[in-house]
Amino acid sequence: MNNEPFHKLLDEAEEALRRFRGVAEAPVRAAADLILQSEGKVVVTGVGKSGIIGHKTQATLASTGTPAVFLNAAEALHGDMGVVCEGDVVLMVSNSGETAELLRMLPSLRTIGVHTIGLLGNPGSTLAGHLDLVVPLEIREEGDALNLAPMCSTVLALVAGDCLAATLQAERGFGEEEFAVLHPGGALGRRLLLSVQDVMQPRQRVAGLAKSASFHEVVSALTKYPLGLVCILDAEDRILGVISEGDVRRAVMERRYEDSAELMMTTTPVLVSGGDRLSRVLEVMENPERRIYAVPVADEEGRLQGLVRMHDLLGS
Repeated sequence: MNNEPFHKLLDEAEEALRRFRGVAEAPVRAAADLILQSEGKVVVTGVGKSGIIGHKTQATLASTGTPAVFLNAAEALHGDMGVVCEGDVVLMVSNSGETAELLRMLPSLRTIGVHTIGLLGNPGSTLAGHLDLVVPLEIREEGDALNLAPMCSTVLALVAGDCLAATLQAERGFGEEEFAVLHPGGALGRRLLLSVQDVMQPRQRVAGLAKSASFHEVVSALTKYPLGLVCILDAEDRILGVISEGDVRRAVMERRYEDSAELMMTTTPVLVSGGDRLSRVLEVMENPERRIYAVPVADEEGRLQGLVRMHDLLGS
């Protein structure tokens, strides 16, 4: 098999990225500043392969703290221009800089009152001359055998869009909490948005025994309430200690069948409250000095409210 096309494409892509690094930092910084100073959203537009890259850029911007929508340039000419509002920033993606649909959008955009930025493969193009700012995406060759298919140009446009999004993300101070709000369906969003009370096992499903309970009663409770933990309680449901399945196994290995719950229990258990974020509880559970699988949930008086397990935190 001829590996020359493989290496040719990668060589051209690496060269394009090297050139981009040398010339694009200032334009990307200026583009980010223009967007940060605007009062509206970012409208990303393009057609063909550039439109596909535009879709991805819009999605990345929106998911990292910059409100953005995608507008198909062809549809914009037939009514969809209505999504563009005064104060928006329109980000145009085009390799040639001569895309007819983008050029035909310009009079309307001037009338609406927007700022315009181009991710353009030809910074000397007709389109470049009409925009407020251009991020140059010049390549030596596309990298395919015919030098016709958009390969290196799309790679560079994709990287440029991500560089812009990353710059804006950093400037906005967009952190984990904000990321979680925009990604509630992901693991990070779940851990940062949800509280213990949202996922915990309720009180009625948690084994609770008096400190005088026998070894047999402890084993029976773990069997009846298979959550991996028995809570030892006083008369007012305050937690005195806990007995895990590991505690029972150790008692069996040492043949301590006559021990009461008081002798078996851990008297300084880790407790969490219903309002604690899942991320905080996960840190507690994964503490290398004391890894635990299940944690009792208690109120301010130490009374048992429920129990949360690692499975509950991870949603499995």
